[in-house]
Amino acid sequence: MRKTSLTFWGVRCFYMLIGQRLHLRAPGALRLRGWCARKICEDVQLPVTINPGVWLPRTLRMGRYAGIGQGTLFLGLGTVSLGPHVTMGPECLFITGDHPVPRAGGNFRDHASVHQDIVVEEDVFLGARVTILPGVTIGRGAAVGAGSVVTKDVPPEAVVAGNPARVIRAREQA
Repeated sequence: MRKTSLTFWGVRCFYMLIGQRLHLRAPGALRLRGWCARKICEDVQLPVTINPGVWLPRTLRMGRYAGIGQGTLFLGLGTVSLGPHVTMGPECLFITGDHPVPRAGGNFRDHASVHQDIVVEEDVFLGARVTILPGVTIGRGAAVGAGSVVTKDVPPEAVVAGNPARVIRAREQA
């Protein structure tokens, strides 16, 4: 459901001016950012952890106890779905928009951009500065190493790293 009321814009302005700048240890900062996220984003199941410096898009969905790292960016018009208990480091980048490359002699301006959703399933860990490209699904229980660029789907319970991210191993059984 799109939120376009005066309340939405008021909350968005409040969040941009004050909410996203509050220090993590400021009393009530996490609850305030969670409340703002419920008003701004498509679907947010409280409680969540949203660290300072995160610009919240309308198309974000978050499960309970999901966390967004400091300075994380969401670019594009596609939906980003973060499952329950997702944990991420700072400055992750979710890119849901892409532009097709035309054939030789063609013009970029003659081709519309393409937007695809990103899905991060339950209990996933994303290291610092991970970049996730359009259309990617990261399976339940996966771990993505810091600085990785995820260009294709990650299987459940896999540990991936690198540019482009490749499966290093499966998570060990407890």
